Amino acid sequence: MANAPRSPPRSRLSRAAASRAVGSLLKWIRAQRNSNNIAATGHDDSIYLILTLTKTPHKVHSKPYRILLPHPIHDPSTVSLILDDRPNSLLTLSDARDLVRSLSIPISQILSLSDLRSGILPGGELLFADRRIARLLRSFDKKGKNKKSKRSIPVEVDFTRKVWPEYVRRVCFSTVLNLGSGTCCGIRVGRASQESDEIVDNLVAAVDGAVQNVPRKWSSVKGFHLKTSESLALPIYERSNWPQKKVGDDDNDNDEDSEEEERVEDEKHRKIDRRAEGATGKRARDGSQSVS
Repeated sequence: MANAPRSPPRSRLSRAAASRAVGSLLKWIRAQRNSNNIAATGHDDSIYLILTLTKTPHKVHSKPYRILLPHPIHDPSTVSLILDDRPNSLLTLSDARDLVRSLSIPISQILSLSDLRSGILPGGELLFADRRIARLLRSFDKKGKNKKSKRSIPVEVDFTRKVWPEYVRRVCFSTVLNLGSGTCCGIRVGRASQESDEIVDNLVAAVDGAVQNVPRKWSSVKGFHLKTSESLALPIYERSNWPQKKVGDDDNDNDEDSEEEERVEDEKHRKIDRRAEGATGKRARDGSQSVS
């Protein structure tokens, strides 16, 4: 009999707390703009969720986790799509524009390989490209006039597959979580130009998505903070402020399962260390015997 799927852990972040943090951060951003005479249309601050873990993960994941969000974190005016218009290409510029428009995919600029060859380069921060020409983009960047501009790493798309519009949409409506070798990581959740409710929606979704992808779920989370690249970090969740689970409580946090998972994971690493020590000792003994 197959085991029933485990339900996701209950969120410990209330929407009210998220809304207060977003409101305070947006108020600070507006105050900074007013004091520095910066036009709101000239600069759009990115807003980040900072995840702090109780300890460094045992396993470093080189591939980022993608977390779906209710609202795109990229302004559509900064999203570009590049097609391969050489002979035998299945997708034309007009077909791509019709699909993007009909499916409301937040992309403003659609170019072809011929456009790049004529000197028209894509701008913005999110770039989709036909996988057949993605590697050619770097050579066009070198030929461009604005060599100092920061170039985006293109997201490769297989336009031979019918599901490519859904893939592009998922990337537009998502953010990434990179679990590195440290205890802190930043997750982009919005822009200062977005509506407050949209940022709150993204923040709540990003917290739940991040917890789903870290070992031991909430048991591994030390805290969540909200900030821009220049602001102070506003706390929205701290483990020390969360009441400890009492005997008999039924809260669906899966803390007991998480602790058991941690014990199993620690035992795996102890076994790996013992095997490594045994192999090292065997090589040393073999070496001493060969010398004698």
